[in-house]
Amino acid sequence: MRRELIIFMVLFSVFLAIGCTSNTGNNTQKPAIPPENPSIPISNATYENSVLNSTSEIPISDATSKAPALNTTPETPVEGKIIRVSIKDFAFNPDAVTISAGDTVRWMNLDPTTHTIKGSDFKSNTLREGDSYEFLFTKAGVYEYECSIHPSMKGTVTVTE
Repeated sequence: MRRELIIFMVLFSVFLAIGCTSNTGNNTQKPAIPPENPSIPISNATYENSVLNSTSEIPISDATSKAPALNTTPETPVEGKIIRVSIKDFAFNPDAVTISAGDTVRWMNLDPTTHTIKGSDFKSNTLREGDSYEFLFTKAGVYEYECSIHPSMKGTVTVTE
């Protein structure tokens, strides 16, 4: 009797499981309705995917479609270029750039170590790997800067009229 009861329970469980997963019969589920407000895709081009081994210039009109950088200065240039400087292997690359007044320099930390950008007129927060800082240069002159965590890391921005 006990054996028959166990067989009955096993068969009942199997039939119950098969019945619950069956696709036959009335389908009472409603079809999925697409959202009324579809999301808008963001540009496929991202700053993080770009190569930073050389000085690169991006017209501001192209840069505005990208996600904002961390530690961004409140002044956003209307005209000018963004010059990229990477931070890699405890060095700024390139360590010296020449730009025009109205251009912005964007430093991006590609090191797993934290760094900062500190000049006489500007200073970033601590930059973790993948973080960036940008500064709009409006006056001509020579601006020396360093990483305040690693003072041997130095760079220069020369701004012309």
